[in-house]
Amino acid sequence: AAQYLEVLGVLANDQDPNVLKDVCKGFVCVIENQWSCVTAQTASVVLQYMLKACRHPEYMVRVEALEVWTPCTNSPMLVQCVWSMLKELIPVLLDNMVYSQADYMAMEHAMWEDDNAAVPDAAQDIKPRTHKEQGDEEDEDGGAHNGGGAWGAEWTARKAAASSLDNLSHMYRENILEVVLPLISRKLEHESWEVQESGVLALGAIAFGCMDGLTQYMPKVMEHLLKLCQAPKPLLRSISCWTVARFSNWICNDRINPMSEQVLRAVLQQLLLRVLDKNKRVQEAACSAFATLEETARHLLIPYLEDIVSTLSKAFQYYQAKNLLILYDAVGTLADSVGPELDTPRYKQQLLEPLFQKFNNTPDNDRSIIALFECLSSLAANLGPSFGPLCKPLVERCSRLIMNGAQAAQMWMQNPNEFEKPDREVMAASIDLLSGIVAGLRENVGEVLQHQNFLSVVPEVLKDTALQVKQSAFALVGDSAKHCIQYLAPFLPQLLPQCAKALRENSSATVSNNASWAVGEICIKVGGDYMSKYLDEIVDALTSTLRSAQPSHRQALLMQNVCITLGRLGVVCGQQMGKKFGDFAQVWCIIMKDVRIDGEKMTAFQGFVNMVNANPQVALTYPVEFSGAIASLCPPSPQLHQPLQQILSGYKQTPQWPQTWQKLPQDVQMILSHVYSGLEP
Repeated sequence: AAQYLEVLGVLANDQDPNVLKDVCKGFVCVIENQWSCVTAQTASVVLQYMLKACRHPEYMVRVEALEVWTPCTNSPMLVQCVWSMLKELIPVLLDNMVYSQADYMAMEHAMWEDDNAAVPDAAQDIKPRTHKEQGDEEDEDGGAHNGGGAWGAEWTARKAAASSLDNLSHMYRENILEVVLPLISRKLEHESWEVQESGVLALGAIAFGCMDGLTQYMPKVMEHLLKLCQAPKPLLRSISCWTVARFSNWICNDRINPMSEQVLRAVLQQLLLRVLDKNKRVQEAACSAFATLEETARHLLIPYLEDIVSTLSKAFQYYQAKNLLILYDAVGTLADSVGPELDTPRYKQQLLEPLFQKFNNTPDNDRSIIALFECLSSLAANLGPSFGPLCKPLVERCSRLIMNGAQAAQMWMQNPNEFEKPDREVMAASIDLLSGIVAGLRENVGEVLQHQNFLSVVPEVLKDTALQVKQSAFALVGDSAKHCIQYLAPFLPQLLPQCAKALRENSSATVSNNASWAVGEICIKVGGDYMSKYLDEIVDALTSTLRSAQPSHRQALLMQNVCITLGRLGVVCGQQMGKKFGDFAQVWCIIMKDVRIDGEKMTAFQGFVNMVNANPQVALTYPVEFSGAIASLCPPSPQLHQPLQQILSGYKQTPQWPQTWQKLPQDVQMILSHVYSGLEP
């Protein structure tokens, strides 16, 4: 490694840009992987060289050199090193954010042509649509709405510089404002619109990391951004829309923004104007920014629904293929944000008429159908029973697409050389649309299922190996168990073993989560007698999931959900679950201690009481863990207080109780003394 560094040092003096480009790549690799041979002194020399390379006249050298700053935020030594260079580094990053010749060469004409809204998109301009899974996490640089984001598909020096500034702002927070704000201010006042544009991009880049320090300046900043949303140049309008949305938390939070209501009104007015802009790139950025704002604003949008729905409805007539994908997203997010407030005859006509027109005119092999189905799923879930009369064509098409996809998947898995791999994303989106219909119609979904029991497709679909298909299918099983168990019942002999199999395999936290949740919903509805013949297989699968879970945020949620399902099984099969209780009692108590108090936790503890009563010996084995879990349920529901008191009083009778009491954390002792009587030794 030291030799490699030495060679890079020699080559760093070369004049050939191609050599220098590779030298920069090499140094990025060294810094990124935190090679042990890199001392603070070496790092300082390397970073000073890379800073100089970030100013190199050759674009390809700058692009590679700019990659070094983000990995520096992962090492305390490098964080310290970069801190000492910030006054030199930040101006260089901002200079690299100005559009270069390379940016213009890589750019679609749509970005700078002034009036092109009526020009159809070329097929190559439309990026492939990826299905957004239920439960998927989104990155914070635009999340699901990154169509108008600053770090788009084509990586450039400008994007590398902006991304670096974003990461540095997360690392140093408001400490960088002293350096960066005067520079941004000068750029915003510059006579060149391109320099102004780079200042707006820089503002957006520091929005998340420096929000606390920016709050005092935000009223003026927002006022200026909203003016720039009307700028003559489309690229300046589009970046201003993006940056406005980066400040969504400030716009909507009246604790840090006392003028929140007035600011939100002004922002919505400007974004909705830009949603119907005559430039396609501005439409894209504005619609994307609006979708981002919706997620934060949610119910605050209700007073403005008239304008919002009217604008989105017009956009359906106005948008070309690429921007339609973002429009679908904005409409679906609106439904998720304001829920039943959209359920008026006028709003439904304005939104559903153009959507069903698209539904009828979009062929099965057009991937925009994924975004369309996601949008319809959100509307179905939030409009409730009034969506019922519209369901027939949706159900028929989804069932057909799912069955065709499942058969194609079977043929492809058996003979991948002869058959084409099916599009699982269309299958998953179709299943999610059916889930949306079930969740929205609730018990009224029976009227749809009487004519066509689309749940018959689920056992077949679960034979597929694709995780995204299984994830959606188990979610549909859970929703159906909750709202229409009688229509799911004929398929349970196939579905319950499939749930157990998915839990044993635990190949995806989200698949296992949905399978576990489905089991919990089923058992509450069908009762103990029905579940008893499947119980051993299911409980073994659930406990194996607890044992195999890796430490991560998603796995922690999975373990909580598995414990809640075990508790629900305890509610309906208390005696039988008592026999299995020893296999998971200790870990159950440790995990459930950290679960927030809600209806599901209360139900799980009813099962816990049943299991303890069926097998009291297990409770005596883990008194510290059991006491901690009971203390976490504070206050307990009236029906749980007495049974939990009895369990704790049982401990009090044992000779080991004084030692056990001493082992309990002080807060647990206080809660138990306060909520339950006579426990102190």
